[in-house]
Amino acid sequence: MPTLLRFLFFIGDLLFLNLSIALSYSFFNVEIMGTQRTNSVYLFIFSNLTWLFLIVVSNPYIYSRSWGIPKIIRSQLSFIFIHLLVVASLIFFFKKDYAPSQILTMYLIFIPTFFLWKLLILFLTNLLTNKDIDTRNVIIIGHGDLAKEVRRYFLIHPELKYRFLKMFEKTFDELPLKDIQLFCQEKEVHEIYCCLPEIQNHELKRLIDFGLDSLIRVKLIADFRSFQQKPLELEHYDHIPVFNITTIPLDSIKNQVFKRAFDFLFSLGVITFILSWLIPIIAIVIRIDSKGPAFFRQKRSGKDNKPFTCLKFRTMIVNQEADTKQATANDSRVTKLGHFLRRTSLDELPQFFNVLMGDMSTVGPRPHMLKHTEEYSKLIVKFMGRHYVKPGITGLAQCMGYRGETKNIIDMRNRVKLDRFYIENWSWVFDMKIVFLTAVSMLRNNEKAF
Repeated sequence: MPTLLRFLFFIGDLLFLNLSIALSYSFFNVEIMGTQRTNSVYLFIFSNLTWLFLIVVSNPYIYSRSWGIPKIIRSQLSFIFIHLLVVASLIFFFKKDYAPSQILTMYLIFIPTFFLWKLLILFLTNLLTNKDIDTRNVIIIGHGDLAKEVRRYFLIHPELKYRFLKMFEKTFDELPLKDIQLFCQEKEVHEIYCCLPEIQNHELKRLIDFGLDSLIRVKLIADFRSFQQKPLELEHYDHIPVFNITTIPLDSIKNQVFKRAFDFLFSLGVITFILSWLIPIIAIVIRIDSKGPAFFRQKRSGKDNKPFTCLKFRTMIVNQEADTKQATANDSRVTKLGHFLRRTSLDELPQFFNVLMGDMSTVGPRPHMLKHTEEYSKLIVKFMGRHYVKPGITGLAQCMGYRGETKNIIDMRNRVKLDRFYIENWSWVFDMKIVFLTAVSMLRNNEKAF
């Protein structure tokens, strides 16, 4: 059934995608094979190749019993947004002329049909499989809190169609395999969940062999509840299974593709439509205001603690302490124009070139001077964890008021705490929220911006 569902989702999505493109042309009374033939062919090719590429990269059709409307919306909405960004970038690079209203109409048709199709398939699947034959009989081997929590999960989620039958415990340090075998044969057990914290290899092998011979799935449950706030990833080193507990959302290829696509398109838009005319103006005023270059370049700590050259508008007079000393309130090094640029955060705008080149992201932990990274990494536990991802022009810590000078170690600890929270809980919605809050804060007079 899961294979059939994935196939139906795949065929339906491609069908509705192409139908939406055709209807968008029809809505604007444009013949696909007329004068707009070349553009229409490119749009069909862009859309379909992008969709196929994203399917290969992210595998959005993973189906499980726990699938429901909230899960579909969360997983698929970001998928469509990535598709829109990639298609828009391809149109831009190939310089194809499409009316924005047509592209908008295309997605306004596609998105509802995309979700309605999946909900219809899910509804029919639940309707057709709502029989006892689809119910899975399960038993649990184990004792303690973990086994009880697994049993509770089965009991409070009847919609998953798991029927809990019995719990077996170890007696005299031995696995009651004969009792388990007899019970499984009498009750037609489909799955065995082993929650034992300690089990001998020979006992586990006998249990697995019994499961294979009896067509019963044997599943091992390890107690990682103390790490429940952190995602786990199973890796294999030859035949050795290894759990990666430090997995973060941005380890996912799908999330990396989405974030990079957004960064590239957003930075390209800012550079094209804002910085193309704003940079010459600010650069000229900076040169008039004080001696020195218009831009300030500084080595800062990037992803994996690799240094990169961070670009900013120069806001200080040229001095020897630029790479070692933070700006402070009433800093004599800051120029008159520099005060305005720093207060409005306009001095950070050239960093969109860093984003375009891939050294930075639009949202992420702010990059520190190399000297500060070296100093604070010795004073603050988990400080280096903020370098798991690319640094950002703005970040959660800055939105929460932790920007500017760090007067004490407490301020830096709070920054690191917020940076790590962002890294461990990243989502595209989270990024959009931070971008919005940053835009709002730029319109206000921030007392820590100096």
